[in-house]
Amino acid sequence: MLAVLLFTGACSDPSEIGLVLDPDSNQIGVFYEEIPLSSYLVLADSFNTTSQGRLVVGGDVSDLFGTTQSIGYSRLSFNPNGVPPREDAIFDSAVFTMNVVDLIGEDFDEEKSFSVHRLTEPILDTAYYNFSRLDFEEDATIASGSFLLEPDTVNALRMNVNPDVSADFFNKLKANDPVFDNIFAFRDYFPGIVISGEPEQNTSVSLAVGSGTGMTFYYHYDGDTVSTGYPINTIQSRHFTGVISDRQGSGIASVEERGEAYEVPGELLGGKAGLGLMVKLDMSPLHDFLDTLENITFNQIMLEVGPVETYPEFKTPYSALVMYFATADNEIYRRFDGAEVAVQAESGGHTGRDQEGNIVPTTNNQTGLAFNTEDRIYSNQITSYVNAMYRSGLVRTDLFLYPNTPSTERAPVNSDAFKRSLREFVVDKNNIKLKIYYTKVR
Repeated sequence: MLAVLLFTGACSDPSEIGLVLDPDSNQIGVFYEEIPLSSYLVLADSFNTTSQGRLVVGGDVSDLFGTTQSIGYSRLSFNPNGVPPREDAIFDSAVFTMNVVDLIGEDFDEEKSFSVHRLTEPILDTAYYNFSRLDFEEDATIASGSFLLEPDTVNALRMNVNPDVSADFFNKLKANDPVFDNIFAFRDYFPGIVISGEPEQNTSVSLAVGSGTGMTFYYHYDGDTVSTGYPINTIQSRHFTGVISDRQGSGIASVEERGEAYEVPGELLGGKAGLGLMVKLDMSPLHDFLDTLENITFNQIMLEVGPVETYPEFKTPYSALVMYFATADNEIYRRFDGAEVAVQAESGGHTGRDQEGNIVPTTNNQTGLAFNTEDRIYSNQITSYVNAMYRSGLVRTDLFLYPNTPSTERAPVNSDAFKRSLREFVVDKNNIKLKIYYTKVR
């Protein structure tokens, strides 16, 4: 009979599973439980943004998150085996280009401004976090410009390099100056760059680090009809993104310390990439509910977050929220081997055993809450996850909602989307709930 129930549940409304049986037998009952979940905000303690392949530049201002400014820091590099201009080279121009691969914001009929500055201290071979800062020449620019950006298109931005900077670089190149003998001598001469924007313009860009972001010096010789370019750019260069967050007077002003869970006032809360601001769900109501159950089969369990608050057309939230296990210290739960643990997909198992035979979580088939742009709800089925806690002894934890693409064995994700933009979502705290359909055999 139970097998019939499970088969029927695969193609029926969860609330109707079991009703095809004899309604007078009174042996099987179908139940529905809706469990609201409390939510908190956690500012990630160690949000490492080193060498993520992107420089996030710009910012925004909002009632909930306050003023957020993102600044990109990077070394520059050149080809030591390349051919520099000869002494008789004639300078044509120097441009700084920015390879924009992601763009979010509003009011795109207005120009957005960016500026490039020179670092005055080096980027070291160490870890940098979103709260890291380095000194730079704030009052002087290498390049600056204002642009009419086009959402949903590739934006390759070009700015003229400051004439004094151009002359200094080009003269050293022509003279075979020792600063170009090797990359280490070059870094002593030029530690790197900082790229910034204006948060009040409510726009941020994600720049791809590589040949498309950096400087190119153009020159020719007598008789040439075409200029030659000598690139000095961010290819294979250590970089990081630093984020300045002014939360005073905002809806999350109470969020002060990193690694602490805050119950924010008001009805709204949300997550914000770049800032490392995560939503944490208190799953204890589910755990308590499981302890009251006997002789049951779960038909379907849905976790829903939303609808999220309306957002500008070109500030769409991330398409998925990975559900990482959260420790009591507000860090992502790690398995015995250091692997981060998240809710696994319905098609796979949630538990395995280590070498000593202990039950441990599996980690190779993540799932996430998928965002529906029509109803603005993040949702997914987590039936097998809950069933693993109920029957298989899966560790019980709270959950982080972490904006990223789920990673699986078949489709591994090597980049962390949460560190590569300032995307966000805002939701009413009352709109986070579990919907549980289950069958009880009396």
